[in-house]
Amino acid sequence: MIGQTLGRYRIVQRLGEGGAGVVYLAEDPRLERNVALKILREDALRDEAARTRFRGEARVLARLLHPNVATLFDLDAADGRDFLVMEYVGGETLASLLAEGPLPERRARVIGIEIAQALAAAHEQGIVHRDLKPSNVLLTPRGHAKVLDFGLAHIIAPGDVSTTRSGSTGASLIGTIPYMAPEQIRADHVDARTDLYALGTLLFEMTAGSRPFPEAELVRLMYRIVNDAAPTLRSVKPGVSEELERLVARCLEKAPDRRYATAEAVIRALRGDDSENRARVDATARAAPPAATADAHAGGRIRALAVLPFENRSGDPEQEFFADGMTDALITDLAQIGALRVISRTSAMRFKGTRSSLPQIARELNVDAVVEGSALRAGNQVRISVQLVDAASDSSLWAKSYDRDLADVLSLQREVTRAIAEEIRIQLTPEEQSRLKPRGPVNPAAHVAYLQGRFLWNRWDTESLKQSITHFEQALAADPSYALAYAGLADSYSVLGNTNAMPPNVAYPLSIAAAERGLALDPNVAELHASLAYVQRFYVWDWPRVERGFLRALEINPGYGTGRRWYAQFLSAMGRHDEAIAEAERALELDPLSLIIHTAVGDVLFFARRYERAIYYYRRCVEMDPTFRPGHTDLSRALEFTGAIDEAIAEFLRGTGAQTSAPPASAALATLLVRAGRRAEAADMIARVEARATSQYVSPYGIASYYATAGDNARALDWLERAYAERDGALPLMKVHPRLDVLHGEPRFRELLAKMQLDN
Repeated sequence: MIGQTLGRYRIVQRLGEGGAGVVYLAEDPRLERNVALKILREDALRDEAARTRFRGEARVLARLLHPNVATLFDLDAADGRDFLVMEYVGGETLASLLAEGPLPERRARVIGIEIAQALAAAHEQGIVHRDLKPSNVLLTPRGHAKVLDFGLAHIIAPGDVSTTRSGSTGASLIGTIPYMAPEQIRADHVDARTDLYALGTLLFEMTAGSRPFPEAELVRLMYRIVNDAAPTLRSVKPGVSEELERLVARCLEKAPDRRYATAEAVIRALRGDDSENRARVDATARAAPPAATADAHAGGRIRALAVLPFENRSGDPEQEFFADGMTDALITDLAQIGALRVISRTSAMRFKGTRSSLPQIARELNVDAVVEGSALRAGNQVRISVQLVDAASDSSLWAKSYDRDLADVLSLQREVTRAIAEEIRIQLTPEEQSRLKPRGPVNPAAHVAYLQGRFLWNRWDTESLKQSITHFEQALAADPSYALAYAGLADSYSVLGNTNAMPPNVAYPLSIAAAERGLALDPNVAELHASLAYVQRFYVWDWPRVERGFLRALEINPGYGTGRRWYAQFLSAMGRHDEAIAEAERALELDPLSLIIHTAVGDVLFFARRYERAIYYYRRCVEMDPTFRPGHTDLSRALEFTGAIDEAIAEFLRGTGAQTSAPPASAALATLLVRAGRRAEAADMIARVEARATSQYVSPYGIASYYATAGDNARALDWLERAYAERDGALPLMKVHPRLDVLHGEPRFRELLAKMQLDN
């Protein structure tokens, strides 16, 4: 096949062979990229019915997009051959790596987490791998794991089962015997937990250097997998931690219901949160009737929950802000409990008015329980009803109603938070107890104005932001000591400055002043610390002070997703990419449906030069909401650096809503045009941008990026120096932005880095 053409693909090299067929490296001339072609064995698709079934399942697999999964691009046929077109991943297989011996535990954990992340994404789509083994895990040149062949062991099978290619016994089996779970060998029902058994086998092999059942004779091997307890990991490899030994043992349980329930649970355990394993009940309790489930769940296994939008029981749409405000407040208070993962507001609010069932919502948000409630305000009287619901059983664990005066609403919020913590048996630290102690009375007029301001602020359009400032000022007029209102002011001005709706040198000082006045009143408001650090990052450029602010905010409120996003972006600008990625991913765990946090994860990956992974998150963002413009413009920037310049221009135009023959002039679009070789168009456009800069604020940093891309380093540096003089908020990215890489050898650029204190 080498040198031949199959369809439009030219075959370059044979990569390997598996049970499904032979894999080749091939060139795709249309898209100018390398792909992996898997030419299926002749008996894989025996008739048109099998092909129809395969096409249907392949469509499902093609929707499985994840950085730890090798993507399926297409299913095609040519010259009488059926073949799959897949993402080509360089590197080596886990099998070849393990041929050199066992791995250090830390490395095995990292690989295990990435495999589990791939499984979690697949299981979310209803896809079970069925054939997870070392040869189906590729390690990229950067060391990241990519899982291959999701579902192929099943969908190429005749009927519902097939014989493994690892050695035939005459039995009809799907998978590779040494990594099969007992239920696979018995041809029983398989589900996500079947893959977790295989993952346990991989973890055992990675750390011990051998499989738990190393027999070569297949009948004996199958008997042992079904009947014999797996050896403990430390009996084979004494230096392994007890924690990992417990984790692997649970994955290798014979009965699926005694394994971890989800890949996410394995990820948490591999990352060090082994509380679920330690809290497992003994064999007698496991055999208890289903009625005991809710009590057992409440007794220590709830470590992630979501507060759903409170229902407005007033019957007045104008009171919607009050119900939303109660939701926000409860999320904020619960997020201060370090042992609890609380889904942030953005993701929770996507379920406002939804008819989705609570178990369905819990699965989508990956939580153990949900809090739902209602709020009714009549004058200065408030009635709040709250219920804690177990996600798995959809049963109520606790419910209570509260009637209070509006002046006592802050204390009521803390009371509800402490009641939930007590119900799910989370031990609060002394500092958490102090932060969540009852608060004094609040001025009702100030609190209502503040809630109205936050309601408008969360709309994130310029007009609503300006209206929110009016309400925050009204709150401060009613109560000048109301620190939360200063946090609202700080956030409103910072967003207006960041979007250039106000000149940054006007908006940012106003934001800083508001945050500092709020902190003088109450130094324990996490939002104020984060807001101040956020603005200082753009305007003050005192990096140690900025970092202290973010760390203090996250110390007070570990579950503050927006604060973690901002901290991740700060770390990225500092060039601390691994830390930035970890913080951004943690922010996404806290706010999994947030569009802006998806782009933030993409951003930190982009500045770390991990463009393909960044593209995954940007694409996921625009799939969630095609109207979210930053998703398109950020995707455009990443595509630019993969060479897909035409697609990058198209995405940029989608993001600006300017899909016309004469789009508005912008430095970013001019940069893309010059990258595409359309230099005359680019020069004309940047001239119009510069002309506009004489009458209104235009980011000098953006113009500098254009000239750096165009190869005019001197003019690029002129505009960077102007950006410095005008305190352009984008300037802190100058060290890490790939568009400015060509300037790093310039003395003026190094001087500017030193002035910005970005030179180390």
